Amino acid sequence: MAPFPSLTETWHSEPYPAISPTRPELSCAGRVVVVTGGGSGIGAAITRSFAQAGAEKIAIISRTQSRLDKAKAEIEAKNPRTKVLAIAADINNEAEISAAFAKVEETFGKIDVYVSNSAAISESSKVAEGDVAGWRRNFETNVFGAFLSFKAFHKHAAETAHIINVSSGVAHMPALPMGISAYASSKAAAIKLFQYIGLEYPQYNVVSIQPGVIATDLSNNSPITALDSVDLPGQFAVWLASPEAAFLSGKFVWANWDVDELKAKKDEIFGKEMLQTGLHGLSFAS
Repeated sequence: MAPFPSLTETWHSEPYPAISPTRPELSCAGRVVVVTGGGSGIGAAITRSFAQAGAEKIAIISRTQSRLDKAKAEIEAKNPRTKVLAIAADINNEAEISAAFAKVEETFGKIDVYVSNSAAISESSKVAEGDVAGWRRNFETNVFGAFLSFKAFHKHAAETAHIINVSSGVAHMPALPMGISAYASSKAAAIKLFQYIGLEYPQYNVVSIQPGVIATDLSNNSPITALDSVDLPGQFAVWLASPEAAFLSGKFVWANWDVDELKAKKDEIFGKEMLQTGLHGLSFAS
């Protein structure tokens, strides 16, 4: 039984054949991939999966060079045809993140897939007891950093690039008594940011995802117990960047949902308000 409400009857906590990066239909050969926060946790899993899918040019960006270098060495050792460009940059620093994306194009060419994965989460607390610096860090990284990263990406993007925003289910769930108001609020704001990106730049395929409930360094500040394999969102991201998932542009989906069942619902989803944040009971469809 699914631990959360699900759009599909089948619920996954582990990778499964339909999203395997070794499927020929999901091949990323010849594509340039960039993952922010790609040195550890979910970002590293996403990077590994794109390498397994045949991406030969991958850039990973985060603040810690040593962590990036470790991820680069591990991925290149297991995928000899893949070249990983490890760039230390702070996504909250416009000059640094702009230079990072410029270096990607200079080294590899135009960017085909951009995964916005860098995130921050402060320690749990009620709103009135919230740490001011922690709140600011959540919004600076999860919203402003995503904004700066997109601006930098846009200058160096391929004409029909894919954008995957690694979000969180708490951004669209009812408020939860877990002391995560700063994180949930910032992630909700970021969903709206990427909705506007999808609207204003229709040449891009833009999808936001709940990656699962994963044990990572970031989740140490979360009261939620890990339930899912980190490779689930890694492989799901590869599927999202494939033609099979084109109908999900502008949507929010969970990595736990079964992709074959999602494809069967294509006519219910494509061009509709379904899987978008909004106000229950009101439709703004034209």
